[in-house]
Order: sequence, then C-alpha cells, then structure tokens
Amino acid sequence: MLAKLQTFSLLGIDALPVEVEVDVSPGAIPKTVLVGLPEQAVKESTHRIERAMVNSGFIRPQDRVVINLAPAELPKQEASFDLPIALGILAGSGQIQPELFRQFAVVGELALDGSTRPVNGALSMAMATESGSKRLRGIIVPSANAAEAAVVDGIDVIPVDSLSQAVAFLSGELDI
Repeated sequence: MLAKLQTFSLLGIDALPVEVEVDVSPGAIPKTVLVGLPEQAVKESTHRIERAMVNSGFIRPQDRVVINLAPAELPKQEASFDLPIALGILAGSGQIQPELFRQFAVVGELALDGSTRPVNGALSMAMATESGSKRLRGIIVPSANAAEAAVVDGIDVIPVDSLSQAVAFLSGELDI
C-alpha cells in the first residue's frame, strides 16, 4: 500500500517541501530501500526508525518497503525525516489510517525508544507550512520545537513527545 506525507528539507534557512512516499508490498525477503538521493545521515536513519517503531509497540513490516523522498534534486541531510518516514511505513503497512496526512506536514527525529527529538529549522518549516502551495492545516513537530513553530500564525502546531503520540493524534484518538 502507498502512503504519502509532506515534510521539509532545509537549504540554508529556507524550508523546501519534500513529499515522503512509502510503498509497502509483499517481498520474499524483508528489505527497506531509500531512494530520492538521500544523504548518508538519512540512509542510516532507517535502522533508528525501525527500532523506534518496534520499541513503540508497532510491527516492522516483513515486506519490501520502498521510501522515496521527492523531489530527488533537493538535499536531504536532516534527521527530521524520521517521524514522517515512520508514519508512512505504519500507514503503508495498514497499521494506521492516513486520512489526516493531507492536512499536516510532519517533522521530527526519533530516538530508539520512539520518543521525538528536536530538529533544526522548525520556524522555517512552520512558515513554509503556512505559505506553501499545498495549503496545509498545520504541522506536527517534536514538543521541544512547539514554541518555535507556534510563532507562525494561521496554522495548527501539533506538539508530540513520541511516535505513539503522533499516531494517536493522526488516528483521532488524541486531541492535542
């Protein structure tokens, strides 16, 4: 199943939109492939994401997982892709429903236990959420970045402490 989320890549102080596409499909051997010209730090994040998912009580799909970060020409070097990739894997594997994905951008680094860690450029990302061509309702950020992102008027800033809390919000089980 295919899941799509919006996030951002920093280029200097500018936050440029990136679409995270995650396709989970049957495969003889479980494998995760990251495409879209990610930098080494983003490639290495797949191990952190898998452990964060499992340690948060979710199941790592025993299928082929293809993650595309588009457009390919943008640099992608931040750990801020962890949370959107994890949510995409969970949606692509049918563990959560992606209804709210079209309304919110998602940024955040994940620790191995599934907790979120702050990211650089939350203000720029919130500004891009508000002014972007895809007019999103808001942005999901690590709680440590909430005050910075909340400076921007006209969007909902959703602070989350963990992958589980982001899932609960997106599933309608938690009103933040």
